[in-house]
Amino acid sequence: MAACTSTRASPKTSRNHRRRRARRGAVDPIISAKLAFALKALAEKGKLSGIRTRRMSARVDPGLVKAARMKTGLKTDSELINAALAMIAAPDDFGSWFAAQAGRLPKDFDLEL
Repeated sequence: MAACTSTRASPKTSRNHRRRRARRGAVDPIISAKLAFALKALAEKGKLSGIRTRRMSARVDPGLVKAARMKTGLKTDSELINAALAMIAAPDDFGSWFAAQAGRLPKDFDLEL
C-alpha cells in the first residue's frame, strides 16, 4: 500500500500565510492615495531628485513604526521615512479650497435633519 501524503500546509505555515495576507489587507487605501498624490505633486514641482543619497538616523518608538508600516504596507525604514517626509512636504490646498467654498450654497438651502 502506498503511503498517504497530505497536501495541506502545516499549521505553522498556514498561520504565517494568514498573517501575511492580513498584513497586506490592512493597508489603508486613503493613506496610499495621499502618498501617491504627495509623491506625484512633489515630482511635478521638481522637489524630488530621484536618488536617495542623504542618510538619516533617529530614535523612534517601535510601536509607531509598526503602526505606520501596517497602515502603509511599506517594508523598509527608508521607504517609511521617505513616505512620511513626502506627506509633510506635499502641498496641501485644503485650506484655500475650503475658504473658496464660502457662499456656494443658495440662500434658501435647507438642511433636513
